[in-house]
Amino acid sequence: MGNFVTGLEMIQDSDGILVNPLSPTLSGSQQIVELASDNFDKYEGNLEKAIIPGVQKTKNYVSQSAVALRCRVMPPPCIKNPYLKDASEVDTDPFGNQRSKCAGFFPAIIGGDGLSRYHTDFHEIEQIGTGHFSRVFKVLKRIDGCLYAVKHSTRPLHQETERRKALMEVQALAALGSHENIVGYYFSWFENEQLYIQMELCDYSLSRKSSTQLFTEGEFLRAMHQMAKALQFIHEKGIVHLDVKPDNVYVKNGVYKLGDFGCATLLNKNLPVEEGDARYMPQEILNENYDHLDKVDIFSLGVTIYELIRGSPLPESGPQFLREGKLPLLPGYSLQFQNLLKVMVDHDPVRRPSAKELVENPIFDKVSKNAKA
Repeated sequence: MGNFVTGLEMIQDSDGILVNPLSPTLSGSQQIVELASDNFDKYEGNLEKAIIPGVQKTKNYVSQSAVALRCRVMPPPCIKNPYLKDASEVDTDPFGNQRSKCAGFFPAIIGGDGLSRYHTDFHEIEQIGTGHFSRVFKVLKRIDGCLYAVKHSTRPLHQETERRKALMEVQALAALGSHENIVGYYFSWFENEQLYIQMELCDYSLSRKSSTQLFTEGEFLRAMHQMAKALQFIHEKGIVHLDVKPDNVYVKNGVYKLGDFGCATLLNKNLPVEEGDARYMPQEILNENYDHLDKVDIFSLGVTIYELIRGSPLPESGPQFLREGKLPLLPGYSLQFQNLLKVMVDHDPVRRPSAKELVENPIFDKVSKNAKA
């Protein structure tokens, strides 16, 4: 059999067989022959002829090591991104037939026995966030010396349906691309049946801004304007966020950025609608009326700004008075600002401004001039 290697350093045993000492499936005297990742179709017949010492050869016998090896060198399937308008109609998996033979081996192989991409590529510094289904860590990437945030699921995603659902956030971010007011997305991968997402590291989220650091009206307007630009960008691409709240508004070098697209869906309702934190949801969503999903984000942004002005968390059931369009007087804030906030939380979604209309509101003219100065 020819000597084919996949880039890992190999050792040669007494029988002249090349063995990968780092293989997670290697145990005792069991031997694994490494094949080139782009040649396993050609050499599959050779794998099936492999004889393991101490095991009697039977007809059509394929060792577990050989099957596991074939899985290791096989690329993952190409998954359709539903957030892209020109995405292919079906998933593309040129290795589907071979992959089916490996179904039971992937959990043991990916990221096993010290081959963790996360721990190999990154130095974990500290945990900086946690949610119902994930945790976020501040990390240093070893190869470029830069700091990032890595988010990973807190429990294994055993089922294909679970993995597909977890991938929705990654697919939404990838489809959106780069924008100054959206937390940057770099890379993602599965490891030990958990999804890892490498993101831009921000300074803090608005939920962590202490009550002693109160906003002025000008700061509120700047935050609102930049979030409106983020919403305009995603809405024009046919995507809605559905989880705008202080936890998901981040700040980096004084720039506000929208993050956490775990609830993102399509404006045309071609994907299931799973709204985020109910405290920030308008009444129509609670009534399962999804006719104006873009206006849901506008309502949530208005509630977010109100909560920051209020200086204390919203009640668990959410602000019912805001859902009814009743905004309390806000002493110390201009009437123009209060009127804008009131129309953003109007109980009728049709009367709420679109993200584009919000961005173009004259109240932000002063903010834009100050930013250019």
